[in-house]
Amino acid sequence: MQPVYASDAVTTVEYLDDGSRYVTIIEDASLNTAQAVSTTTKTKSKTAYYESSSGERLWYVRVTGTFTYGNGTAKCTSSTPSAAAQNATWKVSNISGSKSGNSASATATGKQYYAGKVIDSKTKTVTLTCSPTGVFS
Repeated sequence: MQPVYASDAVTTVEYLDDGSRYVTIIEDASLNTAQAVSTTTKTKSKTAYYESSSGERLWYVRVTGTFTYGNGTAKCTSSTPSAAAQNATWKVSNISGSKSGNSASATATGKQYYAGKVIDSKTKTVTLTCSPTGVFS
């Protein structure tokens, strides 16, 4: 997986055996200009979109974290998990998040329903990490 610097966004793709995939994007999530240009504090989000083999987005899980870094250290100061379905046949549950040291994580489970029964289930965790020099992965 490639790192992301400053306000650059990085996209990676993980293919599953059935042809579906997770498209993961790291991007700037700063809400104000002062923070966005800061050299020591950044807010970033990392989102994993679950897509069908035809490229339709079905659901996503996201972690948004605020990090401070510099002087040889990095720390996650806040972490917010979120997730949602993007297709009527899918529902998302068990959304949770955590932070530890220089990392923030979010986990969620997406379930596909047909005639009231679960026919597919996927659980995904995304972890956003910041290095002491402000490299995000």
